[in-house]
Amino acid sequence: MKITALEPQARHPDRYNLALDGRFALGLDASIVLAEGLTVGRDLTDEEVARLRGSEDERRLLEAAMRFLAPRPRSRAEVRRRLMRPRPKQLAPPAEMVERVLDRLQHMRLLDDRQFADFWVENRERFSPRSARALGQELRQRGVPREVAEEAAGGTDDEERSLVAGRQKLRGAAGLEYDAFQARLGGFLLRRGFSYGVARGAVRALWEESRGSAPGSDDEGEGDEGDEGDEGDEGDWTGE
Repeated sequence: MKITALEPQARHPDRYNLALDGRFALGLDASIVLAEGLTVGRDLTDEEVARLRGSEDERRLLEAAMRFLAPRPRSRAEVRRRLMRPRPKQLAPPAEMVERVLDRLQHMRLLDDRQFADFWVENRERFSPRSARALGQELRQRGVPREVAEEAAGGTDDEERSLVAGRQKLRGAAGLEYDAFQARLGGFLLRRGFSYGVARGAVRALWEESRGSAPGSDDEGEGDEGDEGDEGDEGDWTGE
């Protein structure tokens, strides 16, 4: 097959229409035209045409991945799922092509699971603190390998972060008696993944912080220090 025309597209001058034997064959990005040294009059085999189609498909896939990554870092698994998702009237791209695109993104330093995990933990720290255990679960749900997720989330201080998280709810707990205060903040912290012992300590500290005094003696007598880590009482804390 002979290249009989190679012209820039009217609306997209950085793309070219390639005609073979007088008929339109495919559109190509200018970078592919330049890299392949395509010129009018050159003969192409079926294998070369198939390779050009593959190069164009891979370029489109790379651009789609970069658009997906533009708003924020993402895990390799998230990008893979995005690229492989079904589209109307389109076949899913070959898995090996997707992996090549992911490798290219990683080589370009646009895709890195540890970088994504650090971003995720930092974002949670600023806006929605939760326990190291909950963070690890969230990261694994997004396809981050277990060891990377645990390393990124494991360096956090659950006691301090439970206080930061609890302070977000102090306004809604103003004026409550201690039992109701404990139920609201304690339940909230448990749902953020903090252990019963950590949540209980945070509730008492936040009560004192907001009220200027420790809980009353009746409240303090609810249990001795030896059972703070008993999670069997979590069901007593309900509501937000």
